[in-house]
Amino acid sequence: MGIIHVLSRETSRLIAAGEVIDRPASALRELLDNALDAGASDISVLTEKGGIDLLRVIDNGSGMDKDDLALSIQEHATSKIQHADDLLSVRTMGFRGEALASIAAVARLEITSCEKNSEIGWKLQSEPGKPPVLTPVAARQGTVVTVQGLFEQYPARRQFLKKPAAETLLCRQVFIERALAHPQVQFSWSSGTETSRYPAGSLLQRLSLLYPELPVHLLSEVEIKFETAAFHLVLAEPSFHRNDRRYLQVFVNRRKVPEWGLISVIEYAYSEYLPGGMRPCAFLFADIEPSLADFNIHPAKREVRIKTIESLKSQLYASLKEQLHLLYGSGSMNMAEYSSAPSLAFETGAPAQKPDQSFWESVRTMNETPMREPENQSASTADSAEVRPTFRYIGRAFGPYLLFSIDETLYILDQHAAHERILYDSLLEHPASSQALLVPYLFEPESDDMKIRLESILPEMKNFGFEIEKQHDAFIIHAVPALLGEKAIPAFLDFVQKPPENSKAVGIVATMACRSAIKDGDVLDDFTARELIARSLKLPFPRCPHGRPIWIRLDRDYLDKMSGRNPG
Repeated sequence: MGIIHVLSRETSRLIAAGEVIDRPASALRELLDNALDAGASDISVLTEKGGIDLLRVIDNGSGMDKDDLALSIQEHATSKIQHADDLLSVRTMGFRGEALASIAAVARLEITSCEKNSEIGWKLQSEPGKPPVLTPVAARQGTVVTVQGLFEQYPARRQFLKKPAAETLLCRQVFIERALAHPQVQFSWSSGTETSRYPAGSLLQRLSLLYPELPVHLLSEVEIKFETAAFHLVLAEPSFHRNDRRYLQVFVNRRKVPEWGLISVIEYAYSEYLPGGMRPCAFLFADIEPSLADFNIHPAKREVRIKTIESLKSQLYASLKEQLHLLYGSGSMNMAEYSSAPSLAFETGAPAQKPDQSFWESVRTMNETPMREPENQSASTADSAEVRPTFRYIGRAFGPYLLFSIDETLYILDQHAAHERILYDSLLEHPASSQALLVPYLFEPESDDMKIRLESILPEMKNFGFEIEKQHDAFIIHAVPALLGEKAIPAFLDFVQKPPENSKAVGIVATMACRSAIKDGDVLDDFTARELIARSLKLPFPRCPHGRPIWIRLDRDYLDKMSGRNPG
């Protein structure tokens, strides 16, 4: 008996504040949300020592009068909702009425605010454990919130903050998330000597400013709309990919969330274009009916529960895959549109295919002759016919490109990408032969992680033609894939220094294929060029191991339109 007691108001407020404000980035998130909800078109952020010493947010929003300012730091005080049912329709970034009260509980807080057309503004000053003070001041329309000495009076909490540089990065990430989700608002950032400004503009413009390393010319925007949701996506060509999810982001109702269901849909839709373990670059902005997206499951609104998530995932996958095919072609290309042509018998005299059989299926059953070097440069017509599938070889163009046609479609083949894919698939299907080194190569890993990774994949490396012996903390390479020869060691070093996600040894196969493939400047004789095209047409996945397409195609209708023959 007598062991249960009621906590003091100060203690309970501190506990409640800790659920919302655990570091400067949390405070910045809440202040930015308030500025956006106030209709600001210009927002500035200033931090000192990662926001631990000083955090200031300035906006030109609607502002507050004296009475609203006094209420703003009270618990559960909000202008966003009035009743519980309002949670089903709220579209504002904030709605809990806890942010300013939580900040006031753990830091010195100063808020200066002025409404539009008001002759006077008001300043509120607050410290933990003391009553707030309100004074009239001269101010422009909008609100300035200054937070100082976060957790200064609570050393038990302050000790868990990171170093100022790390806290700055966390604040910067919150800033980027809000700036990206609201490109129509101008944002400014200042931290120490670093300053940057992001004018209001389009989503692509904002994305290019926030992530200047992204190749903007490879980005496309896609709109997908359903009955209860709309999706705006920025997609990068498959050739730009990573082994992490840095550029795979999902925003639901303008909040960045770890919605793994939608993330997995994007990854799955891209899977036919990317090597194993690689992630696409895609930014998804979902606008979902508020009654179907519940953010009230996390104190800081960092998570969302979507009521119809399975249905949305199915619809999004089907639509996104269709859009990707329109943008980049299909991975396992189905050329069934050619199967209805009256004749598919070209130079080899092959019989026409049945109307319901795709050209892709028919070409896989033809020309099983392996690629080989011709015995002489002038191969006989019979030999050429033996290895050619149903296409007409035209010739070379601009160095690495081979031109050929099928029916009324012109193909431009990248000889390096095509040969690279052929070698890659072959190496994965068949164990590679080895070539002993005259002088074994000694490799000493730079870190324990690298050593553990290499040790774990030694059996796979042997399948690819490497014979590697571990001795203490070093690895001795006795033999290398015969396919690579002298290029094997550089390929090995490329692999261990830039390993793919999950450290799969298959990553070295892509490196091996790339280094061994025909180079852009290599000139192929007609016989070898035809063999390369024939082998390429039988590929189940016409993209190189790095995701680039091995060919592009132009059909007759498109060429007619370009030349003005068929304006429609």
